[in-house]
Amino acid sequence: MGMQADFALFGVTPESFVTEVREFRQLVADPELTPDDKQRAYGQIVKHATMLNPRDIGYEGAGVALKQALCTWIDWQTY
Repeated sequence: MGMQADFALFGVTPESFVTEVREFRQLVADPELTPDDKQRAYGQIVKHATMLNPRDIGYEGAGVALKQALCTWIDWQTY
């Protein structure tokens, strides 16, 4: 028997997630932050992505934002 998650309890909306990814991309570009800080921020992005409700309006945009975060993370890893 499957369980149904109550996504409303998590408080992560597609709109807030897109904003968080925008902030993450700026954070990764900040040379004053440590690699550990950047890694923690990326971990938060991934964690929050799992909390999104696929039925919410804007979910597709959050998926695009997640892809942007991943690309930013991979680009940063090459430096």
